[in-house]
Amino acid sequence: MTAPVIGLALGGGGARGLAHIGVLNVLEKHQIPVHCIAGTSIGALIGSGYALHPDAAQFHKRIGEFVSSSKFRNSGLTRFTRKEPAENFFGQVAKYVKQRIIINLAHSKLSVVSSERLHKIIRFTLENRTIEQTKIPLAIVATDLISGDAKTFFRGSIRKAVLASASIPGFLPPLQYNGHYLVDGAVSSPVPVPAAMDLGANFIIAVDVGQDVLASEHATKNIVDLIFRTNSITAGSLRNMLLEKADFVVRPDVGDIHWADFAQFDRLVREGEIACEKMIPQIQKAYKQRRSLVYRFTHREKES
Repeated sequence: MTAPVIGLALGGGGARGLAHIGVLNVLEKHQIPVHCIAGTSIGALIGSGYALHPDAAQFHKRIGEFVSSSKFRNSGLTRFTRKEPAENFFGQVAKYVKQRIIINLAHSKLSVVSSERLHKIIRFTLENRTIEQTKIPLAIVATDLISGDAKTFFRGSIRKAVLASASIPGFLPPLQYNGHYLVDGAVSSPVPVPAAMDLGANFIIAVDVGQDVLASEHATKNIVDLIFRTNSITAGSLRNMLLEKADFVVRPDVGDIHWADFAQFDRLVREGEIACEKMIPQIQKAYKQRRSLVYRFTHREKES
């Protein structure tokens, strides 16, 4: 019997992923150790920053200052905020593309904007280090467009891996890397529980900031809406399947927040804290039980 290895699986969801910071705040407050981290999309960005410097308070402050800075506003991400909700992150992006992009451009372009916008955010948030240099073991998940599989980075440039993991299809161009065409990890692994397992985690806390698939009367309004709706259902089913493999699932109440509404920073972090606080008694109890079992097992072996 092996000692419990706590792994965090931080899911994608645009601005809603800022709730991950609240989860980190609470785990640190209650001295729940984080032995490894796997991240998808914004979960990769938040997870990487914390894995490099495991200090939740400092990281919280740094991201908060950046989100409220002119540098972030100049990135242009806030322009995509819309009031009406959509079934999921990709559905919202797709609706923006549908409404704003001239159809004939779709035949000659791979994205709405260049990757430089995201690259600026990554350069500010993350040091130019390799994944091997993090203080907490880290895995970053992207999606390979050629094979259709999840591509998990365990080594190499953190910035490049996060850029691939957060390259939303149609919104940002695929990242060409070693013969692969990589896009957002949420396509294949919206909550990267398998990547956390690959790091050796046997006690997984997954953080889900996705949106539930709600009933929609507009599901068959037209062909485009039908395609978006079916994608939403598929993505929701995949997310739920992955979450079944986690020991605990933290679900911050952020489903009503738009993927680009970073102005809700304080609320997003707070919702992460609230959701995690509710789970702490269960997590602590299970962790102590697992450690106690391992202790008794190992001592029994020594005595025999």
